[in-house]
Amino acid sequence: MITTVTFNPAIDKTITVDHFTLGLVNRVEQVQENIGGKGINVAKVLHLLGAPTTAIGFIGEKNYSFVQQFIKAENLVTDFILVDALTRTNTKIIDPSIQTTTDINEQGFTVNDTQVDQMTLLINRYSKISDMMVFSGSACKGLSADDVKTLLQMVQSKTKVVLDADGDILKEGIKASPFLIKPNIYELENLLGKTLNGTQEILSAVRDLINTYHITYVLVSMGEQGSMLISKDEAYLSDILKVNVVSTVGAGDSMLAGFLYHLSLHGSPSEALQFGACTGSLAVSSISTETLKSSDIHSIAKTISVIKLD
Repeated sequence: MITTVTFNPAIDKTITVDHFTLGLVNRVEQVQENIGGKGINVAKVLHLLGAPTTAIGFIGEKNYSFVQQFIKAENLVTDFILVDALTRTNTKIIDPSIQTTTDINEQGFTVNDTQVDQMTLLINRYSKISDMMVFSGSACKGLSADDVKTLLQMVQSKTKVVLDADGDILKEGIKASPFLIKPNIYELENLLGKTLNGTQEILSAVRDLINTYHITYVLVSMGEQGSMLISKDEAYLSDILKVNVVSTVGAGDSMLAGFLYHLSLHGSPSEALQFGACTGSLAVSSISTETLKSSDIHSIAKTISVIKLD
């Protein structure tokens, strides 16, 4: 089983506005709402692919009945710790005319020490029955980057730890020597404090991270430039699927889910990269991951080019 952990979930409200213009009245063409947060997004795609998965984390109690509608619609298995607050709403504005997505993300609720202790027990319990634990996204207020690092260290010997975060959480989290991290190129550059030009610079910088922090895999998404999978001994570069970009919401989460699904079943890093690249590419061609089809991913994945770098 793959368990995903989401500390700061959200209701994702996606609004489509053609020719969106600041300071003017904009007419909404379409509105869609669903449950989100990076770990929950990963769980949704894993479930779609048929992988046993449970989404755990914090959730707001005050609008939980509303959130449950989305959970039931997705047939997700969840185990949440309730917080006496609202689950935040993240608004995504899609402008089809210029193929852009504008994110307006709320901060979310605050957790107390008792709830952090409850989360610690929950994560420890699931680590004992999980092949992998995926820690994704931001931390809610009341949970520091150092707290997250401590949680990763707690379970590191019991399961394979996957970290998909940025900023201080990524900076502290890598000190727990996770099995895999999945930064995009901008998050990687922010972590390193420098610009990376070309695959060789990325490869060299990532190998330094791997050797310093004893990370097994680093999966780097680079938008139209494809994605790279790097380990101590191997490195691969994948192309992307040429699709009409509708929305980038959840694309990185879909890519990670596809990669972990294939790796957990077949163990081939290069083929897992190919499968993940396909899943992420198909995700950007629709307004949400709900329209993804497992059959499409399986049939199209083999068409994506993957080359070995060294």
